[in-house]
Amino acid sequence: MSWGKCDEGGITILPEHGWAEVAGGGGVHAGSLGPGAGRPFALSLCAVTAEGLGMRWSAAAKTEIVEAAAKASAGSAGRPWVVELNGRSAYLYEVAHSSSRDPLGVEGLLSCGAALEHVVLAVRVTGWHAQAVFPADHRNPGLVAIVRSDRVQSPTEAEIARHRAIRLPDGTADGDVRALASANHWAGTELYALDEHTLVVLTAGDTRCDHVRGGAALQSAVLAARSAGLRVCPVVHLPHRQEWRTGLIERHGLAGFPQALLTVGAKVPGGAGPTTAFPATARS
Repeated sequence: MSWGKCDEGGITILPEHGWAEVAGGGGVHAGSLGPGAGRPFALSLCAVTAEGLGMRWSAAAKTEIVEAAAKASAGSAGRPWVVELNGRSAYLYEVAHSSSRDPLGVEGLLSCGAALEHVVLAVRVTGWHAQAVFPADHRNPGLVAIVRSDRVQSPTEAEIARHRAIRLPDGTADGDVRALASANHWAGTELYALDEHTLVVLTAGDTRCDHVRGGAALQSAVLAARSAGLRVCPVVHLPHRQEWRTGLIERHGLAGFPQALLTVGAKVPGGAGPTTAFPATARS
């Protein structure tokens, strides 16, 4: 693996976390830092300049953001995202990949959403307000989201609990999936209970942005389940099979686009087979 250094800044490499810190000016990029072959992961940390009243993310805050992103569930093709920290903003990019299981790239965008949820929680628990925006930049189509922090703000108890769950083991208990619906905080999405065992993630639209939002909403429920000790399994391929999706909408009268399912316990939707995109057990 090769590294590129800008200016005269010193570089501290922390391979166990998959990132590099640049001291001084400039930035550094690295590729394929994730564990295992075929799991692309890249991160760039750029020098932070004084903003506003001179407040900025501390080194500990930057480390926490990076580590939280790295623990987001990854799809079958690896981690399809790149995170860049610049000033008090985190930029989330999609890494292009091809997969016979994910020809439309939906799984990759849902995985980007999982990383986005982790980044937002990490920013919040470090004591900053977090605003997620979804830019439509045709010059930079790989940029899927930006998380900005413009002021200091204490996290809520619910945010602290979901953030703690990032590092908790997967749950083993059964329970009612409807208790997880309130964990969602992403605009334009809904966690709708089909029954006591299954949630469906609905979005207002069916664009790339909606897929990212849907992935973030799904991950918020996964973390809430882990915090409660519940065993859950995300399923993403069935809702993107057109015939199955149409039937689900008609059967339950859904007002939105199904992006993913989340089942609690051992129950898996009929005909699902091995369709989980990033099961809760797939963690870094």
